[in-house]
Amino acid sequence: MDRRSAPPPDQLEEVFNSIDPTQVKIAYDLLEGSGLECFIFDSDASRMLGSTAAVTVRLMVHSDAAGEARRRLKDLGFES
Repeated sequence: MDRRSAPPPDQLEEVFNSIDPTQVKIAYDLLEGSGLECFIFDSDASRMLGSTAAVTVRLMVHSDAAGEARRRLKDLGFES
């Protein structure tokens, strides 16, 4: 889904996750469209295991933008 190089994990924070990669991609597109840089983690592992609840797809943002990202996602009806 997202092939850009992500910053080190300690600089990122999870703001949304789902067993449905389509939901994560929609949330990603909405945040990116509003100017927040996002990264999708674990989409390949989730796909390999058939999108089981064991491995969710995660939407990550820079730690300093996590609060804003969560507010925007909540306003749009996305909740982890």
